[in-house]
Amino acid sequence: MKKMILAVAVLGGVAALTSCKKDWTCECTGQIMGVPFTASDTIYTDMTKKDAESKCDLNDFSYGTDNYADCSLK
Repeated sequence: MKKMILAVAVLGGVAALTSCKKDWTCECTGQIMGVPFTASDTIYTDMTKKDAESKCDLNDFSYGTDNYADCSLK
C-alpha cells in the first residue's frame, strides 16, 4: 500500500511540474494612418502560454501616433 501511495504522489508531482501546452489565439488591434483595424487571429499550436505570449508580442509595433498595433492572447 505504501508503494502505491508513493507512486501516485510521484506521478502527481511530475504532472504538476509539466508545462501545459495547448493552442493559443493571438489578436492584434490598432490603426494604420489613422484607420482602425483588427488583424485576423493567429493561432499558435502546442505551446505554453509564456511561449505563445512571446510570439504574439513580436507583432506589436508603433510608428508615431497614427500607426500602431497591440497584440495579445485571447
